[in-house]
Amino acid sequence: MSTGAPGAAWQRPELVGEFLDGRQALLPLIDVQEELVRRIFQRHRHEVSSFLDLGAGDGAMSALVQSVLPHAQAVLVDFSEPMLARAQRRLGEPGGRWRSLQADLSDAGWRAGLDGAPFGAAVSSFAIHHLPSARKQELFGEIFELLEPGAMFVNMDVVTVRGPLEGLFEEQMAANAGELARSRGGDEHARHRAESELLDDNDDDQPDSAEIQLRWLGEAGFADVELHFKWAEGAIFGAVKPS
Repeated sequence: MSTGAPGAAWQRPELVGEFLDGRQALLPLIDVQEELVRRIFQRHRHEVSSFLDLGAGDGAMSALVQSVLPHAQAVLVDFSEPMLARAQRRLGEPGGRWRSLQADLSDAGWRAGLDGAPFGAAVSSFAIHHLPSARKQELFGEIFELLEPGAMFVNMDVVTVRGPLEGLFEEQMAANAGELARSRGGDEHARHRAESELLDDNDDDQPDSAEIQLRWLGEAGFADVELHFKWAEGAIFGAVKPS
C-alpha cells in the first residue's frame, strides 16, 4: 500500500495520528524496551546538556530521555511535518527543552540546518530501518562526528532475523492493531483496515541484521558496541564515542 516515495505514508496526517495515538498498544514489548532505554541512560555516567533524536516523530524518545535527564535539550530531527507537528502535544511549547529540524536522514545534507554540535547523546526509534544499508553505514559515521567524547548513541529499531521467529514482530504488531480497533468498537472491516493502514510503510522497510549494524558502529569509531535487547525483529543497540 505504498503511496510512492519512501516514507510517504508518514506524510499523511490521518495515519500519523492513528499510529501515535495507539503507539503504546501497537509496538510489541514497547514498555519493556522504553524501561531498558531509561536504565541505560541512568547508568551511563556522562553529563548531557543536549542530545539528538533522529527520526524523532512526535518526540516519544526525547520525552523518555528527558525523564532521566530533565535539563538536557532535545533536538528532534524528522522529515515528516505531521509527526513534528505532534511533538508540541507531547513536549509542550518548543524552546528551552526542545527544538526541531525538518530534514531527511536519507540525504547526508540533513546536517545543514543543524547547530549545537557536539551533542552529549543521540537516540533513534523505529526510523533508521527505512534507510538502505549503505546509507545506514554513512549515518552512523555522521552521528559519530556529531557527538562529543563519552557520548552515547542508542537505537531502538527493527532488524532482520532468520529462523522460526522471522516475521513475528510484524505479526504481533498487526494483531495489536486489530485488538486496538476492536477495543475502540470497530467491526471486522475496521480491524482489517487498521492492520493494513498501520503497516502501510512496509514497502519502505530496509532493515539489516543487528550483527552487521554493530559492526558498522565499530567501523565508524564507536566503542562499547552492544546489543542491549532483542525480541524477534525488535532490537535495541548502541555504542559510545571514546573519550
